[in-house]
Amino acid sequence: MSSIRLVASLVFACVVAVPAFAQESAPVEKPDTVAAKAPDESSTEQPVPPGGQPVPPGGLTIPPSSTEFVDGNPFKLVAGDFKNFFSRDTGRTLTYVAIVAVAAAPWDREGVNNGFNIPTTVFQSGNVIGNFMFQIGAGFATYGTGKAMGDKKLAYAGRDIVRAQVVSQVMVQTLKYAVRRDRPDHSNNKSFPSGHSASAFATATVLHRYYGWKVSGPAYALGSYVALARMSWNRHHATDVVMGAGFGIASARTVTMQMAKSKFNVGVQPQTGGASINFTKIYK
Repeated sequence: MSSIRLVASLVFACVVAVPAFAQESAPVEKPDTVAAKAPDESSTEQPVPPGGQPVPPGGLTIPPSSTEFVDGNPFKLVAGDFKNFFSRDTGRTLTYVAIVAVAAAPWDREGVNNGFNIPTTVFQSGNVIGNFMFQIGAGFATYGTGKAMGDKKLAYAGRDIVRAQVVSQVMVQTLKYAVRRDRPDHSNNKSFPSGHSASAFATATVLHRYYGWKVSGPAYALGSYVALARMSWNRHHATDVVMGAGFGIASARTVTMQMAKSKFNVGVQPQTGGASINFTKIYK
């Protein structure tokens, strides 16, 4: 029965991979054409439109950069995030992750049998760090610190961490109740996918969008630590944490569409006995 549920879960991930809406990075606004006729043709100085740059001769408005921060309360923005989640970008991300989950499926039985032989004491704190309340609290703390210091980038990073946590957990918890997969320790049937992994990787991906690999590298390592902790404590199968990480990454990419200056693609490369995930950074 558990194998049937696993197959159903992977089918769901592939279904989500079908694009519902087109989403890449934030679309660049087309220049607005203004009247070419000026009151004083002898003057070359043009007015500056709100949020834009001076209008050059000829009447063409240069729009602001698409990588500028977008203002807004996190709770007001999150409503649109759920619509934007169903996109080509999300579809690609979850497709790649679903392939990795299939490759990791043989380790599900291994995890049930011996918990991967990982000492639980080593990973005890991972159960706390990956908790939704811990992660969203860290997001609010970052948001408040940025506001207090007048650091707009830090404040917006914290705000988007909060948004990513909300989106990822709604998706993950919905799947948990739909799939109803038994945990390895048989404590309940809310195993697939891992909420802790989703939360940790959602935060890491937001940090990547704002600060690059120097900050997100350790955050991704921490997310991996959380995933191992959940398997070590026999709370999740390997496929649970892989798909949880995928939903976290997809949710964070959804709420940071405006951070379009650089991005990374996720690829899967077959390896002996399994597969590896490759992250390639792309500069525009």
